[in-house]
Amino acid sequence: MEKRKVLFIINPASAGGRTITRWKEFLPHLEAATFEFDVQLTKKRGCGIQYAKGAVLSQKYDTIVSVGGDGTANEVINGMMGLELQADQLPNFTIFPSGTGSDSVRTLGIPKDLKGFLQLIETGIAKPIDVGIAAFVTSEEKVGVRYFLNACDVGLGATVAHTVNSMNADSEKKSGKAKYFRSIMEQVFKFKAFDGTYETSQKSCDLDKTVIIAICNGMFFGGGVKISPVSKMNDGTLELFATDGVSKVRLLELVSKVYSGAHIGHSKVQFARDSQFSITLKKPQLLETDGEVQGVIKAVDFNVLPLAVNILH
Repeated sequence: MEKRKVLFIINPASAGGRTITRWKEFLPHLEAATFEFDVQLTKKRGCGIQYAKGAVLSQKYDTIVSVGGDGTANEVINGMMGLELQADQLPNFTIFPSGTGSDSVRTLGIPKDLKGFLQLIETGIAKPIDVGIAAFVTSEEKVGVRYFLNACDVGLGATVAHTVNSMNADSEKKSGKAKYFRSIMEQVFKFKAFDGTYETSQKSCDLDKTVIIAICNGMFFGGGVKISPVSKMNDGTLELFATDGVSKVRLLELVSKVYSGAHIGHSKVQFARDSQFSITLKKPQLLETDGEVQGVIKAVDFNVLPLAVNILH
């Protein structure tokens, strides 16, 4: 019987360089693996997309592993999904437990211990999950499309992600959770509210002085913030959370609640569930998908692709 073959796509710069250290700790565990494997190291933004696309087209691998944070996983899933194939035509996918935020790992329950992670790959049992897709128009009238596994947002969260990514570039030696928390607290006081509208397949709703509009496939974002405790990644829906008319004082109150998911039902939080959303903004804002900042946008449409990829978790 031919051995299974696995491709590890590694972002050595992830988590301020700590990912490559963790990968080296994992290598001895691979010596006893029953599968063959190849390794590709990303060198710049976009490498993960090209490596994943090439791996799918080669038909050599039954599993692709993203080694890095949420941003690396986002690149890999975009490379896989960009070919517009069905789940049974794609390799299985999973995420090595590393990175600054690792929110996709939290949502999926991927084991963080190295022995447990190896066993996950050895078992090779995958389950299908939904994938989201964001189609956006930038402030310069350029059109972009991005797939996402976990969550996206417009406004405060995207600004926080941009700040945290800049910290990573400077190799600041703080934990991912600490980086996100510090950035969130800074932006609570600095960020300027904006107005916008969101539409579902059933209704339209205006948002006044909002600071964040989040679209969720998974439960966590921002380094452990439990933004959408009701989300499931295999139910064919997305969830929207947005603040509405919130003051700085009430925003601080929300920050204290959102880590545990206690913001559900708050009078200043809008919630909606659907398979599609459209957002338009009176003033352009940053958009992020799985922690990857896509730029300043003025409109974005979100849709869900049900059970679009098989994932080991």
